[in-house]
Amino acid sequence: MKNATISEIMSRQVQKLTTNDDVIDAKRIMDDHNINHVPIMRDGQLAGIISSNDIAQIEYLCDFIGEKLERSTIFRSLSIHEIMTKDVVSLSSSAKVSDAVLVFSNVSFHSLPVVDNGELVGIVTSKDVFRFLSLE
Repeated sequence: MKNATISEIMSRQVQKLTTNDDVIDAKRIMDDHNINHVPIMRDGQLAGIISSNDIAQIEYLCDFIGEKLERSTIFRSLSIHEIMTKDVVSLSSSAKVSDAVLVFSNVSFHSLPVVDNGELVGIVTSKDVFRFLSLE
């Protein structure tokens, strides 16, 4: 593990949205691609990330007030910019897998966008790290 890099375990085909997209778009992408995190871009740069947990919190609120998520005025009125995590921790593709282990062991989130020279090149999740470590 000491010499393995993030580029060896990251997903390169990243679904992403922009700050102009709707939360409904994020939910649809997550459902269609069976993923839990979608990076959010603004002017070609990483601006944030939205997770299935972010959407689940909205869903909980909708359930509480007795509305179905997809038909909820709350859900339809929220923008991605309003609920995305803005201070995103990222790694470079040349970072070590051990760097990801260190980050994941100290935070409550489970994905890290991979950014090289300001460009989103991939995403690595705690599941990717666990899978890699289990093969060692």
